[in-house]
Amino acid sequence: MTEAIHWDHIAKTYEDEIFDVFKSNKKGKLQSIVRKYAGKGKFAVDFGCGTGKALPMLSPQFYKILAVDISQKCIDIAKTAGYPNVEFDRVDLAAKKNSIPQADFAFCCNVAIGDDNKRNFSILSNVLKSLKKGGTAVIVVPSLESASFSSWQMIKVYEKEGVQLNKIPEEEFDHLTPDHQQLISKGILHIDGHPTKHYLFAELFSFFNAGNFEVQNIDRLEYSWDTEIVAAPKWLRDPYPWDWVIEVKRIR
Repeated sequence: MTEAIHWDHIAKTYEDEIFDVFKSNKKGKLQSIVRKYAGKGKFAVDFGCGTGKALPMLSPQFYKILAVDISQKCIDIAKTAGYPNVEFDRVDLAAKKNSIPQADFAFCCNVAIGDDNKRNFSILSNVLKSLKKGGTAVIVVPSLESASFSSWQMIKVYEKEGVQLNKIPEEEFDHLTPDHQQLISKGILHIDGHPTKHYLFAELFSFFNAGNFEVQNIDRLEYSWDTEIVAAPKWLRDPYPWDWVIEVKRIR
């Protein structure tokens, strides 16, 4: 499958190519959110574990963890850390049927972000399906509002340097897809050349707050301006660029 081939291909350079949310989120907010749902007797699933970046956070806080990913090569790297309470399984996260058991907690960080929204929302649906009644999922996804705000701030930086809008280097807008309908209808932006799904707050609330599930909170996971603008000036402050972090509970 194309998705597996893609992630197998970058497995060896995963640490360099994939943005480290765990090290970069301000004030360790993500770690604090996960701690709310941790427990030594709880079983957790790490959806899209990659090379295991979330495992140093998850392993000490849960009794048992199942780490699943579509890439066997990524899983093989994650296994080398040797966490005794972590098991691994290669799974197509978007498949209608899979072998993932129900858990007390599910974690999914910037996984449902490809250019195929049908697949993205299938992954998110499977995260929810994996929860026991009363279980909670913490999900991180890119924010379309943040991407728009960051572009606006970048233009302001150039303006303060005396550069007019039509003189800003074209590469500053490389994230904008040439297919504007794709951006408007699907929320697709190009990040480092890769088409990447970004989500609106309202889009997330309407999807997660439905059926057997209830949104507990949708918050900003903020990062330094240096993650968006090279040599960002010191006057760039709050609000910082952000991902959305969603806490959703299975209520029945």
